[in-house]
Amino acid sequence: MVGACHFCTTAYHPSANGMVERVHRQLKAAIMCHNSTQWTEVLPLVLLGIRSSWKEDIQASSAELVYGEPLHLPGEFMSPKENHCTEDFTTFAARLRSHMAKLTPKPAKWHRNGPFYIPKNLTDCSHVFLRQDHVRKSLEPPYAGPYQVLGRHPKFYKVLVRNKAVSVSIGRLKPAYVTDGPTNTSVATSSSPPLPTCIHNDQKTKERITKIGRKVHFPDYYRP
Repeated sequence: MVGACHFCTTAYHPSANGMVERVHRQLKAAIMCHNSTQWTEVLPLVLLGIRSSWKEDIQASSAELVYGEPLHLPGEFMSPKENHCTEDFTTFAARLRSHMAKLTPKPAKWHRNGPFYIPKNLTDCSHVFLRQDHVRKSLEPPYAGPYQVLGRHPKFYKVLVRNKAVSVSIGRLKPAYVTDGPTNTSVATSSSPPLPTCIHNDQKTKERITKIGRKVHFPDYYRP
């Protein structure tokens, strides 16, 4: 309709792409200007010149379109820069002091916003279990105790551990439910049914003789 025909090219046939061929022509001409057989040594400098060259059609360089600013050429690092600063340095120090005085440090971030879990009965229990934070063995219980509570504070408790008052954080404590009075064992023994007694037969059991002629004696706990 418009008199144009679109041809799709692949990476295996770059000769069919006109844009690639124009770049190759420019690249080969720039490499031949250096008159060096080691073209790999001059390739970075040639690519730097192509990428930083000004293009009239887009009014920018290739590097400026990619990075947003032009590349610094090696000659710009050697040539002295003109000082266009006309600022009064006497007022600069005063403005710098006032600016630094207005800066305030940012508060530290606290990633945990939720409250810690504290058992409700921890505030009025008399004994607690203490969590073992060291590396435990395979069959070692995670909590030790129970230990008696000597004092309570907002962040830690004083616990009697091995006859010594130890300050422990409340995060390691767990309330222990213990009975105050001694248990009445007489009621439990009277209500329990009597155990069956074993009746031994005093009569001598007959000896059994096998086919080979051996006499078999059974132990007492196997006798009826």
